[in-house]
Amino acid sequence: MLLFALTTTSVHGCAGAASKGQSAPLKGNQLTRIELAAANSNNLYDAIAKLRPEWLSSRGPTSVTDATPSSVSIFMNGSMLGKADYLKQLGAIDVTEVRYWDAASASARFGMGHPRGVIELTRQ
Repeated sequence: MLLFALTTTSVHGCAGAASKGQSAPLKGNQLTRIELAAANSNNLYDAIAKLRPEWLSSRGPTSVTDATPSSVSIFMNGSMLGKADYLKQLGAIDVTEVRYWDAASASARFGMGHPRGVIELTRQ
């Protein structure tokens, strides 16, 4: 009986902590125009590298049969623009929001084939 009470308390305690902190993970997955401008970078790639470097990191090959390391995919308006290097062509102030989708979320939203996730750009 005591074990049941402890288990119930710990489950409820965890659920309360998760619901209170739900907005925090979303903030870590997006950058606003104000944050990008504050980075004082020449291009969008450099701004993201300063503010969220983990979005651009490549952890090596994603397949045993293909040893080429992959990078994050870049999307705008539902169309794939390229890989992370494409961000070097855009100014940091050219977009209003940048959002990162991890591999699982990216597969659900953009389809399969994005093992490093997706950076979605929003323009005004």
